[in-house]
Amino acid sequence: MTDSRFTNVADGIDDLLNLLEVDALDDFETLLMFLFDRPVGVDEAWDDEGVVSLEVIVPGNDGSIGSVYDFPLSVMTLARSCAETVADLGPVSHDGASTSAEPQDVLAMTDEELISALRQALGKLRIFSLMDALE
Repeated sequence: MTDSRFTNVADGIDDLLNLLEVDALDDFETLLMFLFDRPVGVDEAWDDEGVVSLEVIVPGNDGSIGSVYDFPLSVMTLARSCAETVADLGPVSHDGASTSAEPQDVLAMTDEELISALRQALGKLRIFSLMDALE
């Protein structure tokens, strides 16, 4: 089953945020954190001609890898590309504590499994945002 929020191609950052019905890049960053169960940084990047792209920084235990993704792109495409970076960096420790759950292997997921994982991450984001609004 496809979900157009994740498969439709966005032409820019605003389009990407509108597809997911989120307010800011911070929300998209949190979505990726929930998907990969690790810190992720997301920001705008510009080239010399002023074309806006998406910069994603994935920290690891021994360093970070930053990648720039040009539009147009879909959330699925971006998630799969970020998954390659996550795999290259390997598992990350959470302040020395071990997690009881094994992180999801996004690279090994079928499209349907990835859509399901993205739905779950988006649901967690919505709950997180509600809890944050109550504070």
